[in-house]
Amino acid sequence: MWYMNEDRELIRNAAREFAEKELAPVAVKMDMDPEENFPLEQFKRAGELGFLGITMPEQFGGMGADYTTLALVYEEIAKVMPVLTVDMGAHSILAGELLMLLGNDEQQAKWLAPAATGEKIITCAQTEPSGGMNHAEWNCTAKEDGDDYVINGTKVFCTNLRVSDYYIVMCVTNEVNPADASGISAIVVPADTPGLTCGAFEKKLGWHGSATGTLSFKDVRVPKANLLGMVDRGMIGLMISATNEFLTCGPVGLGMAEGAYAMAYQYAHDRVQCGKSLWENYQVVRHQLIDMWSQIETLRGLVYSTFAEKDEGAMCLAKGRLLKAQGAHIAEHVSDEAIQIFGGLGCVKETGVERFWRDARVMYIGGASLEALYDDVARMMDKGIENN
Repeated sequence: MWYMNEDRELIRNAAREFAEKELAPVAVKMDMDPEENFPLEQFKRAGELGFLGITMPEQFGGMGADYTTLALVYEEIAKVMPVLTVDMGAHSILAGELLMLLGNDEQQAKWLAPAATGEKIITCAQTEPSGGMNHAEWNCTAKEDGDDYVINGTKVFCTNLRVSDYYIVMCVTNEVNPADASGISAIVVPADTPGLTCGAFEKKLGWHGSATGTLSFKDVRVPKANLLGMVDRGMIGLMISATNEFLTCGPVGLGMAEGAYAMAYQYAHDRVQCGKSLWENYQVVRHQLIDMWSQIETLRGLVYSTFAEKDEGAMCLAKGRLLKAQGAHIAEHVSDEAIQIFGGLGCVKETGVERFWRDARVMYIGGASLEALYDDVARMMDKGIENN
């Protein structure tokens, strides 16, 4: 592949070995276990292998690699255990890059360095009952009181709930102005802070193992030193780290589609009817698989061309959102076709194929709905900044 080089291939191969040897034996069982809320052992192992700090600076324990390397690792893991990439993205990209963008050296040494290795787990708490994109209606506030901030309010659909050591909470600190994204600040809250409580885990269609739920804040007091960046300006950093998390949905969707396709291709060759395999007997099955392969390769081209632009310094504001949409669309289409090829067995959880469809369906909404992202892209097009 044109985007591969020796360093990337070594890391890609390590991720592939991790996925095949350590994730594949437990992936389906973990997805089916109602008590399995987070793959902690696998997450920590990813940290040991350096996969949690791929884009983080070497001085803070990261790999200091580029975004194409990140895409390769996420693609390989998503072929086997997509939800682990959800947990990794919430930790390393949404929260981790927020720390990279807004945190000073002391804050990064304190919170980013242990996050890069998986010693500590972090996540960003932003969504509220009013909706993730309705920033002007958020009501989780942080009020100044001497040398502290006092936080009150609620955040919903928080990923890595209860397993996180630190939550980066997006708080209203002034009147919110949507025009310049001011009025919201990013504040680090340790998980053991008095007044912070975690709700029950949501029982979701997919993404089983993302430990999703509600955070409640009642007079939660943290020092002002926990403020990341400038007061009232936290949304600027979140817009960038969120875009980068949207970008990862491209390789994750690609990996899920590849995982479902590989299972369907193998099943079509193994399943015998009337003395011949489904592949030999039915043209429609062959055409289904070729269409699936074609969709996968189309997405691959979009993913790695966009990540190449990212590595050259582009913000990829519009394409980042497009990758989330296309990653979800193609992963859902390919996994839906895979279920159809499996027939009745495709609806049986033990086969492991239907979980790709469930995870793809959640990607349409989780993190930001496709409709909201399309509106973002439309506004960028009107302003002529879609290619930035």
